[in-house]
Amino acid sequence: MTFQAYLRRFGAGLLIAAVLAGCSRPKEAANPTGPQIQSPAGNQQPVQGDWVVQRIASDIDSLNPIILEGADAQTLSSFISEGMLQMNQYTLKLEPCLAEKWDIAPDQLTYTFHLRHDVKWHDGAPFTADDVKFTYDRLQDPKVDAAVLRTYFSSIKSCEVLDPYTVRFVASERYFKTLEMVGGMAIVPRHAFDHGDPDFNKNDFARHPIGTGPYTFSRWDTGSKIVLKRNDAYWDPTHPHYPTQLVYQIIQDDFIAAQLIKKGEIDAFEHVSPLTWKYDLENSSVLKRDREVIYPYPVYNYLGFNLRNPLFADQRLRHAIDLLIPRDEILSQIYLDKYANKTSGFDPFTSRNYNQDVPPNPYDPAAAQKLLAEAGWNLDPGDGLLHKDGKPLSFTLLYRAGRIDEQKMVELIQESLKKAGIDLKLSRLEFNQWIERVDDWQFEATIGAWALDINGDPTQIWSSHEADLKKSSNFIGYKSAEADKLMAEGRLEYDDEKRAVIYRQLHQLIHDDYPCCFLFNPHFILLVSDRFQNVKTFAPRPCFDITTWWVPRELQKYGN
Repeated sequence: MTFQAYLRRFGAGLLIAAVLAGCSRPKEAANPTGPQIQSPAGNQQPVQGDWVVQRIASDIDSLNPIILEGADAQTLSSFISEGMLQMNQYTLKLEPCLAEKWDIAPDQLTYTFHLRHDVKWHDGAPFTADDVKFTYDRLQDPKVDAAVLRTYFSSIKSCEVLDPYTVRFVASERYFKTLEMVGGMAIVPRHAFDHGDPDFNKNDFARHPIGTGPYTFSRWDTGSKIVLKRNDAYWDPTHPHYPTQLVYQIIQDDFIAAQLIKKGEIDAFEHVSPLTWKYDLENSSVLKRDREVIYPYPVYNYLGFNLRNPLFADQRLRHAIDLLIPRDEILSQIYLDKYANKTSGFDPFTSRNYNQDVPPNPYDPAAAQKLLAEAGWNLDPGDGLLHKDGKPLSFTLLYRAGRIDEQKMVELIQESLKKAGIDLKLSRLEFNQWIERVDDWQFEATIGAWALDINGDPTQIWSSHEADLKKSSNFIGYKSAEADKLMAEGRLEYDDEKRAVIYRQLHQLIHDDYPCCFLFNPHFILLVSDRFQNVKTFAPRPCFDITTWWVPRELQKYGN
């Protein structure tokens, strides 16, 4: 929707989450959940200053919040761009941001937002309702690469500017996420697109964004680093945004990132591979200077099929491949039996929407062979492969470069399928190459991941309508009239428990269709320098907020 910034399937999966978390940060709850790192500063008061130098595993594609793809791009953009509302990271309630207040009609179809009068864009221009209207119109424009977000706005039929600081949205039908999606829509400045390429997708704004947020864009050295600077003129004087700079170093290789954090050249290493942790960091001197935080991240990974390919039209073949995935071996060798849970569906294991009555499939080669034989695949002793109609059972799996855990995972799957007579070829791609291939449906199968929303709507990923749109989230091409019916019912249900019953039925249905092989819900490892105070985790992505970290003056390292 992100493995760091897997893809849109990890990062922009349910893209609105980072935008909602990226406004003026909510005041901390009295009893915040999640671990907290304490530095030697004792009871000192927070102070501004210092930088956070953080590793990201691949370059991003854009900082235009309407069209960007990937979790890292999403997170960076959230410091620059804001929505009318924000989600409190602890209470999970919507709160004011660029809108001071809002009104909802009793029929849940009309939403009126009253905007702040004191907000300016980073270039000094005033923020007004015209910017909200412009953003909405671009998002709904079919020529704009916003298919991922557009599915959430399908029920909105109009956006009207009532005056410079009042804007009204009218929906054609009720939808339980309307307020969250409309309120959380990241706003872009209308005037910024008066120059440059008239094609919204190609405008230079994507490389030089202007926002209203607590950090301004500073520089982007392709393939090297991205730098954001503290916005000292930010409209909310109570916002902490303590670091003066957020520096994102683009380091693809885990091993190199591990060496740099050992040397103190980066401050934060997010999503450390369990293998990197065990064999390169756990017993090193790094823990004398850095701290480890382990936290559940709302994400699942999977092996997805391109269902437009006739090879995967038979559900028995897809089911057989699922039975041949050595999940226990992967869990042991890659996740060390503690950094992930096996999953059978698309919601976190702890979610009310997760169907606990649907267990993950076991590794069962005998059952797989039976299904393959029923589907007409027979072993040829000559090459050791299964054949049908004179053709061997062979396909290529795409995966992302730079991750030791993902590399090991696809190798274990390849080895298991080979024993069953399936020729699985592996193709490693850079992140942006991966995006291009799956967006254009130019793949047979792929390893991917989806980051999840707190109040998830699976329509984005599984809707039949989305399957016909390139650059949509349903790039695997899954279509099911029964699934569409359940998702339509879920969108209309405001009661969380009743909606969960619907989504548990959907979980069972999609699991039994095998459009993909659900794999794991990973736990993430964060290493962060112990000079930082107030390092906390919480449920909404990105699960921590570096703008609230601070460093005692005597420990500050950069920019002084």
